[in-house]
Amino acid sequence: MRQGFDGVRPASESSIEIGFFHEGRHCVERIRAKPTAANLKRAADRRAAILEAIARGEFDYDAEFPKRGGATKP
Repeated sequence: MRQGFDGVRPASESSIEIGFFHEGRHCVERIRAKPTAANLKRAADRRAAILEAIARGEFDYDAEFPKRGGATKP
């Protein structure tokens, strides 16, 4: 049986990746946090908030991921 959260996975020993669709593109962002059970839950909650904001048309990529840089985001 698979454990974990949809769209959230450990990326390394010190980071977590969250994935979501925005403006028709699959986006994957890395969060600097050790992938403990608690941090994976926090990442899943953050992803859920992102999905809700996207559904409402209120998602601001620059505000959510300010260090991302404009060249690679949707």
